[in-house]
Amino acid sequence: MTYLYIGIGVVILLIPIALILYLSVNEYKPAEIENARIIKNNISAKAKKTMSLTTLNTGYSSLDKSQDFFLEGGKHGRCVSRDKTQTNLKLIVRMLRQINSDFYFLQEVDQPCRRSCFTNQMRYISKKFNDYNSSYAYNYKVKYVPLPIFKPMGSVMSGLLSLSKYKIISSKRYQLKGKESFFKRIFFLKRCMMVNTITCKEGRELILINIHLSAYDKGGYLRKQQIDHLIEYIKEISKTNKYVIIGGDWNHLLDNSIYQEDMPEWVSLVPDKLFKTSYKMVYDKTVNTVRSEDTPYIKGKNFETIIDGFLVSPAIEVVKVKTIDHEFKYTDHNPVTITFKLK
Repeated sequence: MTYLYIGIGVVILLIPIALILYLSVNEYKPAEIENARIIKNNISAKAKKTMSLTTLNTGYSSLDKSQDFFLEGGKHGRCVSRDKTQTNLKLIVRMLRQINSDFYFLQEVDQPCRRSCFTNQMRYISKKFNDYNSSYAYNYKVKYVPLPIFKPMGSVMSGLLSLSKYKIISSKRYQLKGKESFFKRIFFLKRCMMVNTITCKEGRELILINIHLSAYDKGGYLRKQQIDHLIEYIKEISKTNKYVIIGGDWNHLLDNSIYQEDMPEWVSLVPDKLFKTSYKMVYDKTVNTVRSEDTPYIKGKNFETIIDGFLVSPAIEVVKVKTIDHEFKYTDHNPVTITFKLK
């Protein structure tokens, strides 16, 4: 019996070691700069004086109002059922189509994986927006995430999806600076920005940058490095005669004036140096864009704030910015739309 117990103990010990080795060997290691995947690029709309762009973190079509998330004190990490995820996906697409923007920045769009019940969200959204060009960049590819323990997330294949009524000249994936510790690195995201180039007014280029910055990094250490990377990029691109819009899920409190000490740990302040650039941060101050996931959503109980919005170059004239309050029915974020003109 003693040898049996020893054998069982050895097996129990070897399982996590084998998993770590397996994940380390199969770790997603993107290049610093690489081509994003252009899914479709045969639409060429006529240029307009006024255009619009909507950003939404789709929460892998699984983080609807009935869900919580284990990294914020909840219990769940993956979809409840395939039917539920597909229903959320259909409703998210319907919501976005009603907004009718010229461009879309979407985050947490999954390809078939265990986390989202093997729904191909990238393909579904691209097909439902068949009158748009589209491009995709991975930021999360892990063979197996073993947490939460009793209902693990499992495999994850997810990324950023950008849609455009205008022809995409190029689409690049830029790896953002900042590395997690080894154990976090093999389980967590590889944060990036997807940079799409569009030719517009008088042949000048419009640079559209879809981002999803880090969350759950204590003290905002990674987020500071990512913001520094963005500032370096802004300085370089400002030397050119290009229009620039950076948008998405910043995972930062966009209005530092409303910060309070009792806010959740995942809330991080935007470093002041970003506001000192010539670019302008644009967001709707009247409607929150994200809710906490320590519990399923109950209006007035969950923490809510503003972390989704846009950073625009001086040559962008902002007409308006509006967040539509869907009360987090289908995802844990609300869509934000900027209407703008090119000066």
